[in-house]
Amino acid sequence: MRPLLGFGRTLNWAGAIRSEPNLQAPQVGKLTRDSVLPIYAEVETESGTTHNKLWYEVEGGYVHSSNVHVVDWQLNRPETDAGEKGFWAELTIPFFDVRAGPALSAGRARYRYYGGTVYKIIKVVKSTDPADAGLWYQIEDEMFPGLWFVPGKYMRRIPDADFTPLSPEIDPAEKKLVVNLREQRVYAYEREREVFSCRAATGARFQAGDFSTPVGKWHIFRKTPTQHMYGGAVGDEGSFDLPGIPWVCYFTTSGVAFHGTYWHNDYGVPRSHGCVNVTSPNAKWIWRWSMPPNDPAERYIHIRKADLGTTVIVE
Repeated sequence: MRPLLGFGRTLNWAGAIRSEPNLQAPQVGKLTRDSVLPIYAEVETESGTTHNKLWYEVEGGYVHSSNVHVVDWQLNRPETDAGEKGFWAELTIPFFDVRAGPALSAGRARYRYYGGTVYKIIKVVKSTDPADAGLWYQIEDEMFPGLWFVPGKYMRRIPDADFTPLSPEIDPAEKKLVVNLREQRVYAYEREREVFSCRAATGARFQAGDFSTPVGKWHIFRKTPTQHMYGGAVGDEGSFDLPGIPWVCYFTTSGVAFHGTYWHNDYGVPRSHGCVNVTSPNAKWIWRWSMPPNDPAERYIHIRKADLGTTVIVE
């Protein structure tokens, strides 16, 4: 059996599996949205887009990474009690169609939750289906409080240790994040020494308007482990409705933030509605490292004095 690097969830209907990691190679298969593919290797080639030449080797060929969201496929032992304040959890399977009640036979909600998304669990309940003895989690979702349910085995409780700060010995005033728009890259500095960097996808110009990430000096002033983000009228070009966006750090009052991303895997080019899209693991690093500090008991951490938050320079 070949060793696996992980799994990939396909992101659109138009992607192709090719015989070689090259856009000109023969197509040997076609991707359908939300198919799950085992990933055997990552390959960097000279072929791809100008900003993204990473490919994944899958069964029978290769897919360009922009068409694939890398996900876990792991089952968990459910918690038996959410406690008074609930807890945070992330989905650890490629996707699940949430239910309007704690049973697979319950009506499907309008949302499909995707791997790596994060939610507040407010209650643990037994399945209402006599054929299912499992435990289900009731979701807090701020747009639809308490309406949706997910089997507990599909979600990993995020331990309090994941909320502890990174580099706590560094004076917060000596931490800085720089978003380089030309490079489409985020850099983190401690005492002017680079300690972290990652690729990003910042705000872009669309037919509906200019959503470029605003240039200037900002401070992170509000953070949350998860946010249901939406914008635009349903059906309009550029509208979006995205639950469970993980590890959100707001740095402008207009709602621009660093956050994890599950609807694309194409960093290195502007393509967001203003925010700084990064992978969910990178977003979590930024969230833990930056100020204000995190508290698992709070949904939002907010500071009124802006300069107490980590400096963000967009240039």
